[in-house]
Amino acid sequence: MQIPAVLQNAVPAQLEQAVADNHAEMFMQNTIACGGAIQRRSGLTWTYSGPEHGAAVLFPAMDAAAAGPQLDEMMDYYRMHPPKGAGCWSLMPAQPHNLGVLLLARGFQPGWQPQWMALDLNAMHTGHARPAGLQVTADNETPIHDIKDLPYANSNSLSAELKQQYPDRAQRFIATYNDRVVAHSEVFFTTGPLGVAGIYSVGVLPRVRNKGVGKAVVLAACQYAQQRGYRYAVLNATGRRMYEQVGFRFIGYGNTWWLQSQAYRTHPLTREQVALAEAVGNGNIAMLEALSSRFSTAGMNAPMANGLTLIQLAVHCRQVTAAEWLMGHGAAYTVLDAWDLGKQELAAAMLKAQPALANQQYGEWQATLLHLAAERNDVSLAQLALSACPDLEIRDKTYNGTALGWALHLGSTEIAEMIQKNVK
Repeated sequence: MQIPAVLQNAVPAQLEQAVADNHAEMFMQNTIACGGAIQRRSGLTWTYSGPEHGAAVLFPAMDAAAAGPQLDEMMDYYRMHPPKGAGCWSLMPAQPHNLGVLLLARGFQPGWQPQWMALDLNAMHTGHARPAGLQVTADNETPIHDIKDLPYANSNSLSAELKQQYPDRAQRFIATYNDRVVAHSEVFFTTGPLGVAGIYSVGVLPRVRNKGVGKAVVLAACQYAQQRGYRYAVLNATGRRMYEQVGFRFIGYGNTWWLQSQAYRTHPLTREQVALAEAVGNGNIAMLEALSSRFSTAGMNAPMANGLTLIQLAVHCRQVTAAEWLMGHGAAYTVLDAWDLGKQELAAAMLKAQPALANQQYGEWQATLLHLAAERNDVSLAQLALSACPDLEIRDKTYNGTALGWALHLGSTEIAEMIQKNVK
């Protein structure tokens, strides 16, 4: 077997770039395998694989002066060729540094932070217990999309087309127990000076978790990579503990933003609206003043294409001065907005004047202040919410849980005790 040219003796910065390169190449190969298109500009690459598939914006590294026009061109392309959804992935710090502001102003929603991890395959930990009779095999053919409760069974990072057309670059592993599929993982290979094995789509059925099954499918992919001559495996972890037991080490955070709502296409923002949102996100008061005469109070309160208001954008970007400017020009704000801007006295005054605001539900999850306090383990916010005697039976829309249920599930013990003392 010919040993490929791959990354050796890496420093953390090389590993971070390697994980970005592996992800980017995986997205592009998926696009090619599905017959899609890859668009490249200076420092900006995005994909399109048809209206039934998601698209990806791949680790932009744009010049600050050119970034806005380039992203406008990309958004125009997606309006003409709408994908099922799109995600932008970035290392930290982003390039340019205000990439998130530019994306949010154009319709992307805030995403989550990938946790990049890397494993020197010469130091992986293999001596883990596993259920007797567990079998892990390389298998790119067996359908698993209809297996209930198996994570990523319907949303594998590596498409079926990619695994069929490029089996030398993409391999799936399936774990069976008592002749039933209970877990899976995937590995995607890149070569060259930063060549690594990327681990993806690690999913384990709930009923067999904490038995070594997850480690078994991860190790199968890692050992396969080592046999092919690779030195490092990399991944984005949803939780570090299991991967650390295999030998992976945390190397850094990334960022994501997601284009999910179709409002960017059905109700596209004008260039002036984009400029206003950018000014808010960047905290550019001079630009806000210059644009103020062109927008009514209603216009400043209208949701953007991503559903955020300008005040919420200021809060998200931690632009207190911009938020204060908006408030001064009639922008509406909530108790949560005031709290997140560090204006605790204002938040308390709002609740004292209107105690029913404690029952207001926020965001896609429709969570109350008390739900959010439990999620954040923010005891002070919980105390504020409870001071208004909220309805403790309100349930969120996504998980149908009360604030007490959230606190117990998330381990916010002190907040759970506080809520229980207020239960009549």
